[in-house]
Amino acid sequence: MKTNPGIHAATGSSDLPDSFEAGVSAASEALSGLSGRTPQVLMVFGAMRFDHRDLLKGVMSIFGTVPIVGGTTAGEISTAGYSTGSVVVMAIASDYLQFVPGIGHNMSSDERACAVYMASDILSKGSFGQEAALLVFPNGMGGDGLRVLDGLHSVLGPGFEILGGYLGDDERFQSTFQYYNGMVYRDAIVGLMIYYRMDCVRTGIGVRSGFESIGNSFVCTASEGNIVREFDHVRALDLYKDFLGEERSARLPGVCLEYPFGLIDPELSTDGSDMFQLRCGLSVDHAKGTISLAASIPSGSSVTLTTASRGDIIQGARMAAEQALAGLSGAIPRLVVMFSCVGRKLVLGRRIQEEVAAIKECFGEKVPLIGFYTYGEIGPVNKMKPGYDMAKFHNETVVLWVIGEEYS
Repeated sequence: MKTNPGIHAATGSSDLPDSFEAGVSAASEALSGLSGRTPQVLMVFGAMRFDHRDLLKGVMSIFGTVPIVGGTTAGEISTAGYSTGSVVVMAIASDYLQFVPGIGHNMSSDERACAVYMASDILSKGSFGQEAALLVFPNGMGGDGLRVLDGLHSVLGPGFEILGGYLGDDERFQSTFQYYNGMVYRDAIVGLMIYYRMDCVRTGIGVRSGFESIGNSFVCTASEGNIVREFDHVRALDLYKDFLGEERSARLPGVCLEYPFGLIDPELSTDGSDMFQLRCGLSVDHAKGTISLAASIPSGSSVTLTTASRGDIIQGARMAAEQALAGLSGAIPRLVVMFSCVGRKLVLGRRIQEEVAAIKECFGEKVPLIGFYTYGEIGPVNKMKPGYDMAKFHNETVVLWVIGEEYS
């Protein structure tokens, strides 16, 4: 019977003012948690305030040439909880896992082509003939999230296990940075393929929001890319304002975080119950009556308006953790990667720590955790249910990916 863990992960975090020293501090903490083991890969997520080249130099001064993936955020998450103005690092070492990073460039020019290039870059480095999952970290200001998924599915197939978070810039909504093997990029998609042994490793996925439909539905009758022009042949912003009322409409576009659209998915909606992926408005054009979203709502799609209380959002995180844990089928969780929407963070306000706490309570306080607050999330609605296992684009959602180890 196997008694010693075969998967080892450790995290570190730092909010030191100097970028290099912050990288050194977070990396040193992660290294100490590996108890002498040599990591195969690092995930690094940092706040916009840093000199990012110096930050990564600090990390590499501890870990050398260990591959790095990651980027900037709208808030950092680690085993220590939620933090801001910080850098978080996870180091992973395992005989049961193999890691292959890749990158695609010029995302905003062609999101699909960039995703295809990134996935092809990874596959060109060799396949290890095992089960695999792909983590992706796209530029959060790079365009239509649906086109990224379209590109990934065209290379990997619709049922491939894909998770990810769109990188942020501390709510400036201007430009994000991507980290790849010690270098800093703009307008890229960074990916990490994780190959794992099926005889001793299981992965679990949790995707939940806590948002519910307010009971209405309407049809998108005109859209262009990620800009919605009409709902039910009425200017999109006018209809949205009618639903919100005068007082809430005065808080546009910020109020979009509290009342995101639910894109009803006809492929997943059964027995009179509508399944939807959330779409959050990023900006509005009062003159044209349009709403710009993080991902497109195609013309002809059915849409509903949704909302949630702070308690609902925290409960959604708890449900995502329970879903991911159930997917392990009894395997012991060894590490958790968390992607949660910046909209959830802004709605939760001072209760932000409760979201991470609910997840840690489910998996265990000491299970290594890393992640960030995103500008969009990727994950399947239900990995364990046939027909529901295709990765989707989400807003206002928490996506969890957990690696578990089986003992036999």
